[in-house]
Amino acid sequence: MSNFSHYTLQEAIYGLLSGDSTLSSLVTAVYDRPPQDSAYPYITLGESTINDWSTKTSNGTEQLLTLHIWSRNGGRKESALIMQRVYQLLHQASLSVTGQALVQIRFVTSDITLESDGYTYQGIMRFRAFLESN
Repeated sequence: MSNFSHYTLQEAIYGLLSGDSTLSSLVTAVYDRPPQDSAYPYITLGESTINDWSTKTSNGTEQLLTLHIWSRNGGRKESALIMQRVYQLLHQASLSVTGQALVQIRFVTSDITLESDGYTYQGIMRFRAFLESN
């Protein structure tokens, strides 16, 4: 499996999300790892999993990526609005991924949960991407 990298897809997603003015009006930032005391709401790049889906004629990976949306002031509604914009940006997006060709990226599932502190909501979004090596 060539071009095995969690980072290249995350880099492309980060660029898309952080460069969108509509999303920027909804969140304070998009982070890989947020600084302590980050202002809400914000998005973090979460867990990623890579599976090989190479064939006899091409090398490729299936990548599962999780995004976390953190909200306090607007509760579920704020989380849902942010998640809606993330969906609009990423589902079936055309992304430039270094060293690979994105075949497809699709939304898989989402959840909104109330954290144990009683006032922080976490939205969780999962996407599946298929990439071929260039």
